[in-house]
Amino acid sequence: MIDRREMLAGAAVAGALAASSAGAQTFGASPAPAIDPLTLVDTAQGRVRGYRDGDVRIFKGIPYAADTGGAARFLPPGPPPKWAGTRSCMNWGPTCPQQARTGWSNDEEAWLFHWDDGFTGEDCLRLNIWGRTDAARAPVMVWIHGGGYTAGSSQELAGYDGTRMAANHGVIFVSVNHRLGPLGYMDLSEMGAAYAQSGNAGVLDLVAALQWVQANIAAFGGDPGNVTIFGQSGGGSKVSTLMGMPAAKGLFHKAMIHSGASLLGNDSDRARAFTREVLAELGIGRELFRLQAIPTAALIEAGQKVARRLSAGQPTNLTIGGPRRRAPGWSPVVDGVTIPEVPFLDRAPAVSAHVPLVVGSVRDESGGALPEFDEAELLKRMANIPAGARAEALAAFRTAFPGLPPGHLSRVMAAMTGRNNSVHFANLKTAQGTPAWTWYMTYACPNLEGRWGSFHCIDIPFATDNVARWATATGNTPGAQALGRAMSSAWAAFARTGNPSIKGLAWAPHDNRVPTMVYDNVSRVMLDPAGPARRAVMTA
Repeated sequence: MIDRREMLAGAAVAGALAASSAGAQTFGASPAPAIDPLTLVDTAQGRVRGYRDGDVRIFKGIPYAADTGGAARFLPPGPPPKWAGTRSCMNWGPTCPQQARTGWSNDEEAWLFHWDDGFTGEDCLRLNIWGRTDAARAPVMVWIHGGGYTAGSSQELAGYDGTRMAANHGVIFVSVNHRLGPLGYMDLSEMGAAYAQSGNAGVLDLVAALQWVQANIAAFGGDPGNVTIFGQSGGGSKVSTLMGMPAAKGLFHKAMIHSGASLLGNDSDRARAFTREVLAELGIGRELFRLQAIPTAALIEAGQKVARRLSAGQPTNLTIGGPRRRAPGWSPVVDGVTIPEVPFLDRAPAVSAHVPLVVGSVRDESGGALPEFDEAELLKRMANIPAGARAEALAAFRTAFPGLPPGHLSRVMAAMTGRNNSVHFANLKTAQGTPAWTWYMTYACPNLEGRWGSFHCIDIPFATDNVARWATATGNTPGAQALGRAMSSAWAAFARTGNPSIKGLAWAPHDNRVPTMVYDNVSRVMLDPAGPARRAVMTA
């Protein structure tokens, strides 16, 4: 039997013979190619290396602030690390630890969304950049992901990719990860001055990301004087929150909100009370050292348990009519300092008075299997509408959305709160003397027998020019492709000039007539589309 040493010795002899033979004749060997200089960029922290997709260069996982793990947990973000040499930034960085996604257990939903959940870690303050190799003083668009304030990442959905916005529209596209859930919004201010801002750590991360953009984006071909922030759902809510934060003043110049025009619900008293409940659930009092060391999974689970208990009976996304504030749970804290007042409650925030706004929502918002019930059940679900006004409201929706069965109609009626909030935000921004534009998407997903309709998130691939990349949602039909060209061109036009009008599709700013861009297979501006129905659910 030949032992391992004999095998290695034999390999050495064979190698020597091969080397001797190669010395006599060389067969087309060539040196390794040099690194493409266009994929190297010098930042204030050090050199980064990305990669190219055609004429678009891409950098992923760049740290924009310090590691927030260990002793830095719950503290405001620290300055980004510096490094010597070249840092490889070719793949996604860690996402914030969060609850496990339950959607994977639904085969249809998993097929539709095909999420990319990545890997988690507390050192998650990373950003990604897409831009053309010839970019120079290009408009910058900073995308803030959805998932409320507890979930999501910059990579989870196909619509978040910035390649086509860079290639086709010449923008620098940036996306960011930031702290979520208890890591981003646990208000520990009762435990000492060091934690005075712990309830807003997650949105302070976004401020740090925008500061990094201001300091570094010119090296990637972007214009730090022309930055647009935009996001969907929780990302849209984060946009409106940033609009009300003094620390973010001057870091962005335009704003866009997708299905996220909601009002913050946490003040200091409410946030501290929620934190005390979570600490009790964990069996921890004021022993901060124990809280610093507890596994993130335990923190997250405790917060979920308390939120479920306190949210029982609260309005949901399927509640018809009336204003809705965020249910108890993790979210930014209107503390009078970091966030002085609830943005867009009674007025548009003064600190962003100069920032124009584009705001809108989609027709259905909810998705999936349609509830099957009769009109009597539908009327019960209209409990937020005064009893004497319910029949009139239902008639207004049947006129605006003919042919929908009660289950589907209930979904459209519940989603109208988002449309009303969008109009409310636009009213306040216009009263401030700065233009706003509203939109309403009625394009329905053609897949899955049309049951998902114009679902929450369907607007994203159209706005980011990713119709083909996310074909399960869009259908990638000729109509969908045309809609994607129109919507992404409008978004890029707004980022470039502050006006979303494009050739062949003029878009009037908001006024008391409520001109609204309706996005569908044929997109057009309408004056207050479904206006009687919209107004019928404003009454509670």
